[in-house]
Amino acid sequence: MKTGLTMGDRKTEARARHGRLLSAYLVNMHRGEAPVRELMLADIERFQSLGATGYADDLKIALTRFTSEFIDGKNRR
Repeated sequence: MKTGLTMGDRKTEARARHGRLLSAYLVNMHRGEAPVRELMLADIERFQSLGATGYADDLKIALTRFTSEFIDGKNRR
């Protein structure tokens, strides 16, 4: 089945999807980085238990991005 999307288009689309997921968690940053991380981890576990592994995988990528941008990056400054 052809979708008409190139590999680059799919990567851009996935990056945007992960960014949207991450932004939904960033509204809680006033609570601090650790609570946001814990919320993301709890949601990943919840979606995995429901069998929504694709969504859980997307959340894992968003969590990796969050860790990279907000936790690891903070230590480098």
